[in-house]
Amino acid sequence: MHATLTQHLEKLFLKTSRGAARKAIYALRARQSGEPAVAALYEAMSQSEAAQARRLLIQLRGQTHTNEENLRTCFTEETPALINSYNAAALQAEQLGEQAMHNIFSQSERVERIFLSLEKKVARGQAADQATYHICRFCGFIREGAVAPEECPICTAPRSRFHTIGKSLRSP
Repeated sequence: MHATLTQHLEKLFLKTSRGAARKAIYALRARQSGEPAVAALYEAMSQSEAAQARRLLIQLRGQTHTNEENLRTCFTEETPALINSYNAAALQAEQLGEQAMHNIFSQSERVERIFLSLEKKVARGQAADQATYHICRFCGFIREGAVAPEECPICTAPRSRFHTIGKSLRSP
């Protein structure tokens, strides 16, 4: 694919994904405001844009590099950039007295740092071929292992808020 088309594809994927997420938020607001027809429209639009984003993602998959190059990009560029962005946002939120936002940004920064530690395990060859990961649906914390924690160490969500990816598809 031509480089300019790849750039359009990436931008459209990001915008469409963001649009789907925003419309889901709009739907929640409309439902809370007692406007079910508006909520239903936003929900439909959100699901439509999510489907569009998946189609774009499928095309992007063909534009990725080798696993080694993707790991290098993810863990030397993308993840550190997110950590820096979260740190800057947390600092600004703290300066503005926005404690809830400070907590969200700080927690997300901690989660991104966990990604770096998981990558180091992969780089050292310590990751299992069939690893099991438990992801907190509230804050995004990831735990590798057979069992999800009783409580998320980042946001204190209970085990029931975890989703499992990998060979063990159930948490006790």
